[in-house]
Amino acid sequence: MDPAFRNRAFLAFAAGLCLFLGVVLRAPSFVAFALALLLLVATARATARHRIAHLDARRSLTASAFEDEEVRVEIALENRGRASLSLVEIFDSFGAALAESKVLLDPGPLRPGRRHRLVYRTVCSRLWGVYTVGPLAVSVADPLGLFSARRVLPDIRPFDLFPRVHPVGGLDQLGARTSFAPTEATAARPGTSAVYLGVRDFRPGDDVRRVHWPATARHGRPMVKELELDLSPYFTLFLDLERKHRAGTGEKSTREYVVRTAASLLATAARRGDTVQLFGEGRQPLAVTPGRGELHLAYALDQLIRVRQEGDLPLLDLAQREQAGVPAGSTAALLAATLFLDVGRLAEVLGSLRARRVQPVLVAVDMDSFVPIDQRSRPRDLVLEQAEELRALARAHGALLAILDAERDLPTELARPDWLEAA
Repeated sequence: MDPAFRNRAFLAFAAGLCLFLGVVLRAPSFVAFALALLLLVATARATARHRIAHLDARRSLTASAFEDEEVRVEIALENRGRASLSLVEIFDSFGAALAESKVLLDPGPLRPGRRHRLVYRTVCSRLWGVYTVGPLAVSVADPLGLFSARRVLPDIRPFDLFPRVHPVGGLDQLGARTSFAPTEATAARPGTSAVYLGVRDFRPGDDVRRVHWPATARHGRPMVKELELDLSPYFTLFLDLERKHRAGTGEKSTREYVVRTAASLLATAARRGDTVQLFGEGRQPLAVTPGRGELHLAYALDQLIRVRQEGDLPLLDLAQREQAGVPAGSTAALLAATLFLDVGRLAEVLGSLRARRVQPVLVAVDMDSFVPIDQRSRPRDLVLEQAEELRALARAHGALLAILDAERDLPTELARPDWLEAA
């Protein structure tokens, strides 16, 4: 039983007994003592409520982290009242940790108008996904410890937990080439990068999406934006989110392998200094525009962990639809959740990329090695035959190839130096 509750019960019993004796014995002193005890209890309760009303807390932390990463959470506790406070408890919830509830104690004294900072550290021990942090609550008792008042602060925020990323083998070929020929001059000139160069008159064949409407209105004729030739390495990832390619559950599923592999590919390219972009078609379109650096990587991973394998658009259709946005001389990766792609269409996509000096990369997850969901697994000899056909096709078009299945450890496969040379 709570000691504070026992103390309140004892005082209430003593007040009742004294009041009874005072009435029976007609002794005013007993009645006065009973009333004093009741007043003490009422004052203690009012004091606790008054203190909590002037107590505030604010939390600060990063908005995201990787699996198994330690996160530092800082809580600023502020006393806006006129009396010092002691023994203030802070309650927080961190959904990305196995032990969600976090309790801190500020021994005090927290003087009026002052602020104390408390810190706790926790490890993101759950699997990747979107979690919540909060709500945040504070609790303080009256000086006698009879009543404890609690206040819940509506500080609930999302927290992105990213998959643990691994350096991808074959970095000497993955995203390592710039998107211009070494013999070309490196002075600024028209191209297809994200760097704005100026405006010019519209020419037949120009993309209407590049029309510069303010300049068009000013000159009275169609004007388009001129972009500088891209001089930085480019990496484009096409993601297979087709519903019929779902298989497996939990950590052994096609979605898990696709998301974790995509995260490692994006992180490896971004941390090499490449400009990265991402395309997919699940429940909602996934389109991460070109960008560089850790902030852009965090944005791409934020979009990635929200994807669902609920799309209807085949991967090869997606690649054909968006290949105009792949700069010449860059690297483009197709991450499929199945080995059974249309070989004729795949040859067409790979040939089109190679014709534009784009280095193609094909990563295929063997969905038939996972527990089936929507369809029965294919015979193993048919799967092996399809894998060999993909290898032959990759060799014919100079594409890098990697095949993943449920029987192999994914982090080990990603870290293999020849992972993308296994065609």
